[in-house]
Amino acid sequence: MPAEPISVAEAASRLGVNQARVRAMIAAGLLDAVKVGGRWLIAPESIERRKDDARPVGRPFSLTQAWGLLMTAAGARPGWLSSTELSRIRRRLREHGLLVLTPRLWRRAVLHRLRAHPSDTERITSDRNVVRTGISGASHHGIDLVAPGHVEVYAPEEVMHRLIRQYALQPSKRPNLLVRAVAKFWPFEKSLPVAPAPVVGVDLLDSDDARTRRAGKRLLEQVQAQWST
Repeated sequence: MPAEPISVAEAASRLGVNQARVRAMIAAGLLDAVKVGGRWLIAPESIERRKDDARPVGRPFSLTQAWGLLMTAAGARPGWLSSTELSRIRRRLREHGLLVLTPRLWRRAVLHRLRAHPSDTERITSDRNVVRTGISGASHHGIDLVAPGHVEVYAPEEVMHRLIRQYALQPSKRPNLLVRAVAKFWPFEKSLPVAPAPVVGVDLLDSDDARTRRAGKRLLEQVQAQWST
């Protein structure tokens, strides 16, 4: 039987962080939680999954900083970064490595765990306004992971709301659709079908599945090797 849900205070104690960090992890979709009577109740198993990334090494990156780091790691020159910010990010990638910095990237998007009708998943991944990532982008970067019927994409926040209406998507504890919504900012080039390797790797590392997390780590190690030469 599933364990009884726990409070924010208990989750903070187990993770070794403050309660504000727990609420931020809930908002980012990193913890499974429901609100009952104005209080968040959190699934204990999701606490166990997040113990490794609950303590970021340094302050979380802002939305634009997080995407600046990811796109720089992919070899792009993010136009929204100043020369000073770009130099700082490149230094961090060389000195610390992408894997070490990954826990600071949780503000890049808000994760929505949804259930779609199986006949709609292909239509959603084909939408020109979404970008495939995680399990849906793994094969593009040479990662042998298959999860038939499961979809993971990035979408602008307004596009996510349109998809919810169009396909009658519902929040689910057994999702077959993960949508990472990005608000008021879009880091990807127009009509880009699949996210760059650093982005896919970071999203794989967020998975509930141990094999998928290992694949994400390998992909990020491949990316980091290019910064170590």
